[in-house]
Order: sequence, then C-alpha cells, then structure tokens
Amino acid sequence: MPVELRLPQLADTVTSAKLAVWLKQEGEAVVAGEPIVEVETDKTNIEVEAPASGVIRKIHVPAGTDGLETGTLLAVIDDGGETDAEVEPADWPGPAPVPPAPAAEHEAAPAPAPEPAAGEPEPEAPAAGGAAAATPLARRMAAAAGLDLGRLRGTGQDGRIGKADVERALAAQRPAAADPPAAALAGFREEPLSTMRRVTAERMQTAKQTVPHFYLGVDCAVDAALQLRARVNRRHPGLGLTLTGVIVRAAALALRQVPAANSSWADGRVRLHDAVDVAVAVETPQGLIAPVVRQADRKGLRAIAEELAALRARAREGALTPEEYAGGTFTVSNLGMHGVDSLYAIVNAPQSGILGVGAARPRPVAAGDTVAVATVAACTLSADHRVMDGATGAELLAALRAFIEEPGLLAL
Repeated sequence: MPVELRLPQLADTVTSAKLAVWLKQEGEAVVAGEPIVEVETDKTNIEVEAPASGVIRKIHVPAGTDGLETGTLLAVIDDGGETDAEVEPADWPGPAPVPPAPAAEHEAAPAPAPEPAAGEPEPEAPAAGGAAAATPLARRMAAAAGLDLGRLRGTGQDGRIGKADVERALAAQRPAAADPPAAALAGFREEPLSTMRRVTAERMQTAKQTVPHFYLGVDCAVDAALQLRARVNRRHPGLGLTLTGVIVRAAALALRQVPAANSSWADGRVRLHDAVDVAVAVETPQGLIAPVVRQADRKGLRAIAEELAALRARAREGALTPEEYAGGTFTVSNLGMHGVDSLYAIVNAPQSGILGVGAARPRPVAAGDTVAVATVAACTLSADHRVMDGATGAELLAALRAFIEEPGLLAL
C-alpha cells in the first residue's frame, strides 16, 4: 500500500520551507522513524522521518525546492502490502493527516572563541586538518552528493565544516550556466536567497512599511564596562564575556526598571510582558537570526556569557530549535566589532524596540570644566511608536546608560 510522506507542521511561526537534501533515494529501503529528508526553514534545519517501513517508490519534490507549505506531498513509500498500479496523488481521496512535527536536530557544538573587542576584526578560522571535522548535516549532504569532506576548508569554529561550506563546494562543481543576454551585457549575476534570507527580507520589508519607527540615541562611556569584561575573563579563562553580553545584561535590567518598554504590539493592543527575554542578532552564513536569552534580568554576566556562546555556535551551524529563537520582548544588535559608528536597526515586530550598538571608540568628552578622553559607543533605540512614546524611550535609554557606565549596578 502506498504511504504518503508529507511536510509536517514544523513550528507555529514557520509557513514555508525548503527541501535541503534527500538522505534516501528512490528504490531505497527505509525504516519507520528513520530520517530520510532534511528541510530548511528560515531559522534552522529539521529532519523528517519515514512514516512507515518499506521502499521509496517515488520522490515528488526534488532537493533545492523552496516555498514548500505544510502538507506538501514529498514522497510515496511502498510498505510492501498489495497494491494496484501506481496511484497518482490526485487519485487518493481526502486530505492526508499532517504528521506531528519532528524534533529539531541537536548538534553538539564546541564553545566559540571569545568575541573580538570592539573595532577588532574577527579571527579567521584555521583550515581543517587530518580527519575532517563537520556537522552531522554537512556529513549527510556530502555523502548524498558523493563529496569528499577531506578536500573542503571549513569556516566554522576550529575549521569545522558546516552546511554552507558543503553548499559552496557543490555550487563550484556545477557547470556555470550561460547568462541571459541582458545579464551578460549588464555585467551581473544573480544568486538565490536562502530560506532564512528570503523570510528575513519579507519580514523586514513588512516591519519597515507597517511599524511607525522613531529613533533615540545616547553615547555611552564603556571604559568601566570594558574593564569589567577584562577582569571577569581573567578570573574565568575560557568564559569569553563580550561587550555584547554586558549590554544584554544592562538592557535587561533597564527593561525591568522601565516595564512599559518591555512590551509588544498585539492586534490593536499593547501587551506588557512579565518576563524580560532579550533577543541578540547573530549573523550566520545563511542570514540573520536572533536567538533569545530568556529572563535575562534574572541571570548574571557569567550565565549570560555562557548562554550567548552556546546560542551563537548553534545559530551558525543552523541547529537552533524554535524554542531558542521564537519570542523575545526586545532585541540587541551590536555591529561595533565591524567598525560602524552607529546602527539604526529595523524593529523586530511585534517587539517594541531594538537597540543598535556601534563601535567603541576613544572620544573627547566633557568632564566638569575640563575635557577628557573616554571610550564611547553610540547606542540607538529604534522603537514602535504604537507601543512606546518618546518619553518612555528616553527613560529606557537613561537607565541603559546608567547600567553600562556604572557596571557595578549589573550585580543588582
């Protein structure tokens, strides 16, 4: 009897997905519960398991297909029972039940190297040597394509090979398609978006068009915060506390002090949140994602540093679960390590605001009747004017600056 394999409901916030790679091919035997296909959402990669044991009779969706909706027929498995001739999907009456969502893959990732100080370039990952270190997803993709991992250079932590590295190698092996005349004359090439980048683009466009943004900025002296970071890292080698971690803690305490800012827009109403859940923007090879530090106002600097390191590593390997990136009441985006002076970010709707952080640079500042030099970072609040007004935003930034400039308060 034919058994349908359909795309399950992956998460409440996922509306479409991309079929990344088939782990089994037509004619191969499968066992019920065995992962047979990998799908890519805007945030992570998830394995879909075989609903029954048997042989894959037909694959209906090739690898690389994007925009798949829940319930899409992916393949048909022959479970060995008696059946008539091949039955096309249209001949099977009634909608098939959608299988429950599979658990997202949890890949063990090494702790990332400490984030470079503001203004310093990130270190380049060393090339992999000996046996190739690779994520489980990268190994499966390479095996399915007959690709030798030993010939690849990984861009992950300690040269670890990830999904993006395998995709680049496969793209390099494909013969270059002839550009259409218009593209050839114009001198450009087009690259398809990853699912993450496509969904991010759609959400950012919607947010910019529908959320009435306003912006407020303050300059924060971060000398004391940098000294605190250095002391903590000396006392706890390997912890890797970053300036971002200090700012996340400061933002969380500021949000607790100004609860009206810890809010979101909900169908014509303002929703005030009890928990302070701070999302942190992380750039990955697939695009931007913001994993969430839950109840950040109740966690010390060490706990925040450890959690950020783990979330950042899992984000860059595409291994975050929906629980790790969904929700969040406020977002912090720090581009200081790239040398930008300031950042006017787009609100991550339905959150009330996002804090953009620029590079920490020495600047002359007034100190009473004299001028001194201090290390200053520009902190810019982008806020939804439906949720908070200018006075609330100013109050939030004043609290944030106090916590950053007097980091001893972060222990409160």
